[in-house]
This record gives sequence, C-alpha cells and structure tokens, in this order.
Amino acid sequence: MSKTNWKDKTKEKSLENKRLNKRIKEITKSRDEWKKKSIGHKARADKLAADLKKLKTKLNELADI
Repeated sequence: MSKTNWKDKTKEKSLENKRLNKRIKEITKSRDEWKKKSIGHKARADKLAADLKKLKTKLNELADI
C-alpha cells in the first residue's frame, strides 16, 4: 500500500513540475517580449522628444526674427 502511495505522489509531483516549468517558460517569454517592446517605445519617445526640442528651437528662432 505505501509503495502505491509514494509512486502516485511521485507521478503527481512530476506532472506538477512539468506544468510549472512550462509556465515559467511562458512567463519568461512574455516578460522578454514586453521588455523588448518597452525598449522600442522608449527609443521612439526619446526620438520624438529630441524632434520636439528641435522644432521648439526653430520656432523660437523664427519668433525672434
């Protein structure tokens, strides 16, 4: 009887470990994708901020004329 119990528990734990490892991979992949998107958005925001600064500078130059 005890042999059956530990075998069943071992099988259960093994399946749970596989499920959890799969979930870890999914979460890691998702995090990496979001991180990549975030970096891309930050780069775009920085570029737009630089463009805005240039436009404001030109506008001020034109207003001074």
